[in-house]
Amino acid sequence: MNEIETLISERRLAKYNKPSAEEAFTAHLYNSELAESFYQSLSYFEIILRNKIDAVFSKHLGEDWIFNPDYQIGKNADTFQKIQKRLVVEAQKDPNNKNHIISELTFGFWAYLFSPNYRKTFWKKYPALLNEIFDNAKETLSVGVCFERVNRIRNYRNKVFHYGSLIKVVDPLNEPARIHNMIYKLIRDMNANTILRQIKEIDRFNEEYIKGRRLGFL
Repeated sequence: MNEIETLISERRLAKYNKPSAEEAFTAHLYNSELAESFYQSLSYFEIILRNKIDAVFSKHLGEDWIFNPDYQIGKNADTFQKIQKRLVVEAQKDPNNKNHIISELTFGFWAYLFSPNYRKTFWKKYPALLNEIFDNAKETLSVGVCFERVNRIRNYRNKVFHYGSLIKVVDPLNEPARIHNMIYKLIRDMNANTILRQIKEIDRFNEEYIKGRRLGFL
């Protein structure tokens, strides 16, 4: 077993389906570059989404909606409690400070708000919520469609930040360019066009995508 197989691991390299460890490692390196090119768009998408949700929910449900136990359902209830405990134990921050809570809650928490579990909680009661979150959408959006898109981006984000393979695409909907376009579309739908223009100035995805096509990885 050579250095690459020993230190990177055969299991990690095997997912790239290359005839030699050296070629698999080249694919692994490119995968890291492609993942890095998603950092800006994914990070800002998460920030924009959570702040847009909070702004709209605060308007309709009250400034302290995030602390209302009626809005902490299923796994979101567990997530909320864990974040409050972590703020106290690890960060020595006030667990009842809304800004601290919002900045620490996971992407999964925000995505789960669009799930069917919340349909009766507020989406049916307050139909204006969805339209105000995505107030620049050129199509009529349903909660189900929003959940599918946001959750797909969340799952992809987990692959990006946890070293998953982006270049071995099983589901065509997870093709890198489609995910990247979806992120941009939802940012536009949330009317964050000024921010989007700034993101584009540092976004290297197109460059990396073209490189991957040229190398035969995509």
